[in-house]
Amino acid sequence: MLGSRLGEGREAEVYAHGNDAVVKLYRPGYHGHRAEASALSRLDGHGLAPALMDVVDHDGRTGLVLERVPGPDMLTLLRRQPWRVARLARALATAHLAIHGRPAPTDLPDLRQTLAARIDDAPMPADLRGFARRVLDGLPAGERLCHGDFHPGNVLVAAERVAVIDWPNATRGAPAADHARTLLLLRRANPLPGTPLASRALIAAGRAICARAYRRAYDACAPTPPQHVDSWLTVHAAARLGEGIDAETATLIRILERGRRRSSRHS
Repeated sequence: MLGSRLGEGREAEVYAHGNDAVVKLYRPGYHGHRAEASALSRLDGHGLAPALMDVVDHDGRTGLVLERVPGPDMLTLLRRQPWRVARLARALATAHLAIHGRPAPTDLPDLRQTLAARIDDAPMPADLRGFARRVLDGLPAGERLCHGDFHPGNVLVAAERVAVIDWPNATRGAPAADHARTLLLLRRANPLPGTPLASRALIAAGRAICARAYRRAYDACAPTPPQHVDSWLTVHAAARLGEGIDAETATLIRILERGRRRSSRHS
């Protein structure tokens, strides 16, 4: 039995399921449950994500029964308690490194192939698309677990743990690639429509502090220094154009153009 609806996104709705579980019910036509279930199974017992309890069918829709983790997401905490930004950014980096320490299930999509498909479908000038694909072709493959959309809104903070949610974009790839996607989101993701100008200024300042603290903590604790981060940032900027966030288009195009100029100077 489904309880009250707790939230919804483009691909799925989340409902209460008793006191200790939720059901993430995917909308018809979306198949992210496959990657999400695979990733959560690999993380079972490590405390990094909600436990996957069951896979169910509800009126022809696939649902994942997940452990209910009490506590707000990290983005909400940052808004309520901005003075905790450095500590929360370090916790964000620690969780991300722990994920990257796990080998990815072989049935997850390859990250480079996923990015290539997104770049091919994204609206942008043909010369920038060609540049982004050339950069991607020169980047390494990997076999580690990558979240694909790792940011404070997808990290729940309970009393004694953090738990990473929302895994439909999980892939196998190079940790530096997943790290770069997070840096792009922390630095450039646009506030929700309707956010007042004063709040936008505060968000921009806090975002810059969070991004710096996250990157310092990640770099300091990574088993090997992340490689090709600037190149991965260029690739992710091109791929994100396909997400249709109009307010970010000009910024993402500038990132691509800056990367192309930098590449031409070094060639």
